[in-house]
Amino acid sequence: MIEKEDAVISEEEAAQYDRQIRLWGLDAQKRLRGSRVLLVGLGGLGAEVAKNLILAGVKALTLLDHEQVSEESCRAQFLVPVTAQGQNRAQASLERAQNLNPMVEVHADTNRVEDKPDDFFLQFDTTSTFCSLKDALEVDWTSEKAKAGLKKTPVDYFLLHVMLKFRTDKGRDPDPQSFAEDSQLLRQIRDDVLEALSVSGDLLNDDFISYCFSEMSPVCAVMGGVLGQEVVKALSQRDAPHRNFFFFDARKGNGIVDYFGPN
Repeated sequence: MIEKEDAVISEEEAAQYDRQIRLWGLDAQKRLRGSRVLLVGLGGLGAEVAKNLILAGVKALTLLDHEQVSEESCRAQFLVPVTAQGQNRAQASLERAQNLNPMVEVHADTNRVEDKPDDFFLQFDTTSTFCSLKDALEVDWTSEKAKAGLKKTPVDYFLLHVMLKFRTDKGRDPDPQSFAEDSQLLRQIRDDVLEALSVSGDLLNDDFISYCFSEMSPVCAVMGGVLGQEVVKALSQRDAPHRNFFFFDARKGNGIVDYFGPN
């Protein structure tokens, strides 16, 4: 839901958001100011998205995360103090997030998203609809159309399949503390996933293992900037968001937008 727009914007807000108002207009900024956003997950990427939405001037942002701050969290995201290890990640991120922009209401929720009742989500805005991730991952790679586009498909799409299968099987992401064991499992999952998708096992060589064990802050910053921009597009109704994947290659420093799912 988006709250009814105020007729005027305060002088303080006009000064705070002057650059943005000149960029996308007063009406778009009003829509942003009336928006309540739920952000699930406060890892490195989540922290960057939170920063961008708070600075953009949404009305309220709820940080939802049941995980605890780890050493990895402290390295990957800037909202948690290094002294916060063992604390809840959303709660530990709250103070620094709020300090980014006192005009935005920032809340921490320490529960699991899976445990939330359906009516919990009604308090947040739903302004854009995409095909489900399930549908986007169910491409029939045996079809002639899919085969024709395979060479142009980023290998990261298949890496996503592998990472999701790892998470489903193990209930966690790959852990540097069990690098040897998890590397072996990742290779096996890679082989099983690519075979199940009926694509060549050569799509992902063993180098992919080195990208699976941690979040890199510079990559999170890029991805968080893009994702934050897409949320702003949806909430402000200024432009249409990307449809529906953005892949970023940190080695080459470039990104690509691609679409997967029903036409």
